[in-house]
Parts: sequence; structure tokens; C-alpha cells
Amino acid sequence: MTTKKALVLSGGGGRGAYHVGVIEALVERGWMQDGHGPDIIAGTSIGAINAAALASGLTIANLKERWLDMHTEDVHRLSGDLPAISRPVMRFLMHSVLTSDTHGGVASPLPPDERSMSAEGLLERLGKVFRSRPFRSLLDTTPWRHTLSRWMDFERINSPLAPALLLTATDLQSGDLRVFCNRPLREHPADVIAIEHLMASSSIPTIYPWTEIGGHKYWDGAVLVNTPLGPVIDLAAGDDVEIVVVMMTPWEAAPDAMREQLQQMPEDLVQALSLTLDWTLLASYRAALKMLRAYNRLAEAALKLERAARQTGDASLTLGGGIPRIIAEPLVIAPQQLMPLEWIVDYEEHNHLALFEMGRNDALRALDNHLLHSLLDGA
Repeated sequence: MTTKKALVLSGGGGRGAYHVGVIEALVERGWMQDGHGPDIIAGTSIGAINAAALASGLTIANLKERWLDMHTEDVHRLSGDLPAISRPVMRFLMHSVLTSDTHGGVASPLPPDERSMSAEGLLERLGKVFRSRPFRSLLDTTPWRHTLSRWMDFERINSPLAPALLLTATDLQSGDLRVFCNRPLREHPADVIAIEHLMASSSIPTIYPWTEIGGHKYWDGAVLVNTPLGPVIDLAAGDDVEIVVVMMTPWEAAPDAMREQLQQMPEDLVQALSLTLDWTLLASYRAALKMLRAYNRLAEAALKLERAARQTGDASLTLGGGIPRIIAEPLVIAPQQLMPLEWIVDYEEHNHLALFEMGRNDALRALDNHLLHSLLDGA
């Protein structure tokens, strides 16, 4: 029985540069091969982007180059869904989300007639944003589509040369999780992965527009699952699987320690939404790990019953349908401190450099601790 390796990359927007540092450490320690990746790569949202980049054959140097060359303007811009009368105000209010330091980073000044606007007039302008028809999103991701098209080698992704690639999205109209995969999965034929699948997995509800594939509309996979452990286990097809999960929210910090880190409350809408996403992503993985542990308890019980059946000759003790395999709990690589809330939407070079270093250091620490525990357990 072979042991497969699987890398699971969580969502987190502009913080995705953290993945690159982690991947660098995994290559350094020989856990995966540079430019190829492990047997299985799964990702949600920005994790789907980095997963597809690995499946494209990008090396660490390639990934760093692309991340450092990418800025906010290469990801999104103000949506054309917004009524024209509200756009100057929205551009002024959201300038930090729409511009980068590299490309100026200055607030768009309000027109003279807007500066003298009454509070009532301002509220009326903002109200038009939420009453506009049609409305899909605050931001337009056409720049992101162009950027990612230059990153990816879809011919390789869909070839036998690439690792198995899992990308998650949420069906907007049914609420179901959709897992796109370049290999057959759960009796579903292999998907031909294209740019639409990447856009679908990273379509943050109301912030970014939904993506349509095959007549279905999809939002970000993180709405339902940020770390798709179940599909990874399914794809391992009964083989043992060694899973590394990369998160961008502190994983094992005690509640009091988290409160200590978050002494300053969110100061604006962007920071509030970022913190909401942090806790949602963390809760998603906790739920996935809880399910994995329940599965392993069932597998252990089934194994004991099988042994009892052999010893007693009583076949009624077996569960039938085969014995579930016990899945080793994933190695989780995560930051020790909360990242700045605004980094989730800020694609800045200095942020990316800091995230490269943070991811690499956290990964090396986690790998060293994992090796130490393995040696102690085997002693």
C-alpha cells in the first residue's frame, strides 16, 4: 500500500503569499518536489489559485516572481454594477481596496459638489448602491481573470503530468459544495480545469461577482468548506495519505491569547469583513477535523469488530462493506499571530515579502515539531 501526499491550501485573499513561503519550506525539507508538487493538491479561493499554479508546474521562484509582480489593480476594480451617481463616493470610501502603493495608492478626491454634500445626500448616494438593479458585486474581477490567465498552464493542469487538483466552489442556487477535479472523483468524470473554475472558487459573495459554469452559478468555496479534507481522502482511493493543511489564521492559540492579540477592534468595513472571514475559515477547519476524528473512531470500532468476528467466528459482528481506513490527522501549518486584517485585500509587495518569510518560518517550525514528536513516539 502506497502513501500519497496531499497539500490543502486555505482561502485568505491577499494573504495567499503565505502559501508560497510554506511551499518553499516543504521543498527545502524534501516533502515535495519543486515545480511539481505532491500527489494531490486541494485549494479554496486563493488556495485554489496557488494550487493551480503548482499544478501548472510553477517553481518557488516562479511563484514569488508572480506574487511580487501582482498588485491590487491586477486583482479587482470598482464594479460596473454600481450606479454612476454613487461611483465617486464609493471610489473615495474604498480607495485602500482599489489602489496599491506601487501604483500611487492615493485616495481619489471627491468632486467639488460631493464635498459639500449633506449627510442626507451622502446616505441617498450610498442607498443607491444597495438598491441598484442588476447588482452582482461591489468589485469587478476582470483584472484578476487576465492576471491568472498569464499564470496558468491549463494544458499541463489537465494532463497526466500534473498532480491531482481539487478546487472547491459553492453552488449559489442550491448551496451545495462543488468540487472540480482534473481526475475522476466519486464516479464523477474528470473536469477540464479552466480559468472559470479558478474564478468560481475565489468569487467572494457580494464582494466579487459569481462565476457561471455549465449553466450553474458559483460563489467562493470557502462559503462551505475552507479546507476540503473529505474530497482529498476520497481521491486517495484507499491508500494511506499524509496531509499538510496550510491555514492563515492561528490554529492552536488559546481564546485568551487571541483576545490579547485582537486588542484593537476592526476600524472599518473592510477590517470587519476580514475578521469575519478569519473566524469563518477557522470554524470550517475545526468542523472538518471534528468529522475526520469521528470517521477515525468509526474506523477503529470497525477494526475491533472485525477482529472479534475472526476470533469468535461470528460474522454478524462485522459492519460489512469493507473496513474504513484510519486517516492520520493532518499536519497543520498556520501563523502564530493574527495577520493584519487589511492584508486580505491588500496586494502589496512589502506584504508579500513579509508573508513569504512568515510562511517559511512557520512551516519549518511545524515540520521540526512534527519530526520531533514522531521520533519520541517511535522511541
